[in-house]
Amino acid sequence: MILAGFDQRDFAMLKSLFRMNLGDRFLGSKLGLVWAVLSPLMLMGIFCFVFTVVFPGRLPGKEGAIPFLIWLISGYGPWLAVNEGLMSATNSVVANSGVVKNVAFKSEILPIVGAMMGVVPLLVAIVVVLGLQIVGGELPKWTLILLPFAMIIQLVFLSGIGLFLAALNVFVRDTALILPNLLQIILFASPIFYVLTAYPAFVRPLLVCNPFYALAEFYRAIIVDGKLPELWMITYLAAVSIALFVGGLWWFRRLKLFFDSRL
Repeated sequence: MILAGFDQRDFAMLKSLFRMNLGDRFLGSKLGLVWAVLSPLMLMGIFCFVFTVVFPGRLPGKEGAIPFLIWLISGYGPWLAVNEGLMSATNSVVANSGVVKNVAFKSEILPIVGAMMGVVPLLVAIVVVLGLQIVGGELPKWTLILLPFAMIIQLVFLSGIGLFLAALNVFVRDTALILPNLLQIILFASPIFYVLTAYPAFVRPLLVCNPFYALAEFYRAIIVDGKLPELWMITYLAAVSIALFVGGLWWFRRLKLFFDSRL
């Protein structure tokens, strides 16, 4: 079966490269892959401390800190995947320049592998949320069966942006340098740490159309609220993700013809 120009051999290579990247990421450290769990836990711990102790937040209509923590992490976890996935994807071609120049394979696999790296912190966050729900006396919601669907949409979404940024980074190395700053701006401009009603009424329609916010709400609907996401949200996210992937793949395949001269 051939999908978007990728055959079975490419999918096998995708799987192998993901395993290799995951192992290489923490190569040489004493704790190794344990850092893949510790890093997102430490980040979540910092924001949980800030928003429950320094600036205590509560969900409207709910008592105590645990419901707020569940809500916070269920939105921040997908963002960790966005951050990790886009950073890895953007650097993927430049970081593997030797492989790209000397091995015959479809280099567009590299940004997709980078986007897949975001799955690890996302899974850690989901486990933490489920643990907090149990501690708080809640049972996991039946809508969790939609979790793989949400993760596939997010992966397609991140792969599309990653393909675009990875190719651009070969010619403009500032792309990888400015990306962390842009991600911080997007994070605090998105209703991830605060409910949508905390923002001025005139900007809410724009924020609702923010795909990063829509992703966070998708996860919150199926993990926290136990209900199906609204149909427009699913349609919107799927359309944006497919459009970004098709556009990013087209962009990457056009520019990769000139990679050898810049790597």
